[in-house]
Amino acid sequence: MNTKELMEKYHGLYDYMAQSGKPENMKAFGVVMTAMMEDMAQSNPAKAEEYVNRLEAVKWNNYLTPTEADKIIAGMEPKAPWTREQWRAAMEQNGFEMEEWPCYNKCALYVTMNMIMSDSSTTLSKYVDANDLFKAVHDLAVDKLKDKDKMFNIRKYFL
Repeated sequence: MNTKELMEKYHGLYDYMAQSGKPENMKAFGVVMTAMMEDMAQSNPAKAEEYVNRLEAVKWNNYLTPTEADKIIAGMEPKAPWTREQWRAAMEQNGFEMEEWPCYNKCALYVTMNMIMSDSSTTLSKYVDANDLFKAVHDLAVDKLKDKDKMFNIRKYFL
């Protein structure tokens, strides 16, 4: 089989498993996926780590991997105002938690805060003193990430 045929067959089997709702099909799929991950961890540990990082999303309402966050930040227009290091230092200076399980992980918060500043810094600066701007953006980002009706989903928004 060529790559296209192989992927079509894989997707067909995945869809069959997912739609069946049968635990034994899900377990069979899981056994094969585990074997694939073991092979990947041996042959390409960096790629295996990225896949495991992406799977972490199942535990969170809003989750991004560091690689996903970097890609999103690099593409922001206007440019994101904070590097990860600048953001982390400001978070620590203000005594803010970087994660709140299961609501959001640190990469989701980092990207959401940069998104708010990228999109609305001019407007926010009209109403919020420069000394309080980071705090206001933090609180707005947390509001989005903890929204009770869960309409904001960072993965759907950016990926």
